[in-house]
Amino acid sequence: MHYVSIIEIGSTSITCTICKKEKGLWCTVARKKAKVQLVDRLSRQSILLDRGIKKISWALQQFKKVEEAYVCRGSFVFATGVLRLAKNRFAIVEEIKKKLHITIHILSGHVEAALGYLALKDKTVLDQGVLVDTGGASTELTVISQSRPAYFHSYSFGASTLSKQFFHQTSIDWRYFVDQLKENLKWTMQKMLNTESFSTLVTIGDPHYFLQNQETEEVLSGGDLRQQLLELVEKDYESYRHLGWIPKHRMPSFKGGLLPLLAVIEVFPINSILCKQLTITEGIITALNVKTNTLSL
Repeated sequence: MHYVSIIEIGSTSITCTICKKEKGLWCTVARKKAKVQLVDRLSRQSILLDRGIKKISWALQQFKKVEEAYVCRGSFVFATGVLRLAKNRFAIVEEIKKKLHITIHILSGHVEAALGYLALKDKTVLDQGVLVDTGGASTELTVISQSRPAYFHSYSFGASTLSKQFFHQTSIDWRYFVDQLKENLKWTMQKMLNTESFSTLVTIGDPHYFLQNQETEEVLSGGDLRQQLLELVEKDYESYRHLGWIPKHRMPSFKGGLLPLLAVIEVFPINSILCKQLTITEGIITALNVKTNTLSL
């Protein structure tokens, strides 16, 4: 038996997942996470600042200790939204490689969306629907038709980047941002006119944390969820408009990606919503197991 590590550099955290092969399939043994908030270190010119780069180096050095404890024989390090958006991403990859002898693979938005779909497919059977993964710096959307992915798209807006835009545009209310997102999504909708139905929306990001009185994996009706989202966003907007700030415990309704979710519900004819806690790393593990099963045939 041997172990490997998969390290995911996300917008707000970096996660190290230790895996082992058991009965021919890869499975998770342990998971360690470091909060880094890289999206807050991304300048308005899309340059990841030195403090953000140092956070990446620090986390990777900490995870080396974890890998040594498990005597890992291999490691795969990948990055998603923030590094993909950073204009200095290639310089960062080279710096980390020289300093720590670690190669960071920056996933394209298409690959990230595909891995999100694989993570879902391993847990849930979905015949028709839309999968939305709202990260800190990007949002991935997958249209599923006849139990297969029919369309992938990655949008360069995420929960935290939208939040930063909102608070820098104090004269514009949240509806303007939803309308902008809807325009982006309508283009996708037009591409998929031949798809029979989008009846189910699956969200694998964090919005479910901010839905009142709901369990993580409960199926909600489209109308009920839309009403909850409108109430949450409107309440926070009123707080900001009158006070000039939003109470800390209410801030996540913007940073939690509720605006993209609301836009999707208003563009696609959604009847029900299913919330799932899934990661891109789980998609990679699923891909490895699919490859293993294919080779064994």
